[in-house]
Amino acid sequence: MAENLRTEYGFRINAPGYITPAEAKVWFEDLRTKVSVKRGRPFGLMADIRSQKANPPETQEIIKNAMAWLRQNGMVRSAVVVDSTVARLMMVRMAKQSGVYEWERYIDASKDTDWEHKAIDWITNATEPSKEEDAAA
Repeated sequence: MAENLRTEYGFRINAPGYITPAEAKVWFEDLRTKVSVKRGRPFGLMADIRSQKANPPETQEIIKNAMAWLRQNGMVRSAVVVDSTVARLMMVRMAKQSGVYEWERYIDASKDTDWEHKAIDWITNATEPSKEEDAAA
């Protein structure tokens, strides 16, 4: 089950494994409640989706809606931590469809042991992690 945590930079989502549409709805509702407290003030977000499996289209639709909603409600930058090329490509596609691609970066933890530092540095300081992988996406 995905979980939403408050952090010093905003929020961290831990979403491993397979997420059913019902679980995605509960997750998004919880996220909306937590983000609403910020009342539109800017925040950053890290989504740790290492070990996430391919989710059904209904779950992907909820995630896309959440991405757009987050951007409209104060998300300035986000970092998505993946551990596979397939997961990165899926997230890039959804980010482009939801309109958040410009503010989102993808870090492959299976190739970069400093992934957490790079993710937080992007979120808090807009320090670009390596973009070479995304150039082809």
